[in-house]
Amino acid sequence: MPEYLKALHERFTTASSEAMRVQRERDRILAKLRGQLGKSQRVLLLHLLDLEDDLRDQTSLDSFLSGIRLVRGIEQELSELPPYSFDDENEEQARKRNGGE
Repeated sequence: MPEYLKALHERFTTASSEAMRVQRERDRILAKLRGQLGKSQRVLLLHLLDLEDDLRDQTSLDSFLSGIRLVRGIEQELSELPPYSFDDENEEQARKRNGGE
């Protein structure tokens, strides 16, 4: 993934107050668990949390890129002459299915 897309994602993505609340709750529970788990269990838990963070970051980036692709597709459709028509496309596909009548 090009670094400039990651930079754009970071610049235009903000955490919601709900996301911040959930993160604080997660941190509170993690602190509580740390006191109850043995060292090897803490290592596994921290590894799991790191993977969860990586997955969340990648999902967020994928979603951001999907939004960019959507905007580019809409822009492309709006710039077409004649403009895109869903009805015309359906009629064309029906003609092709019926042998080009």
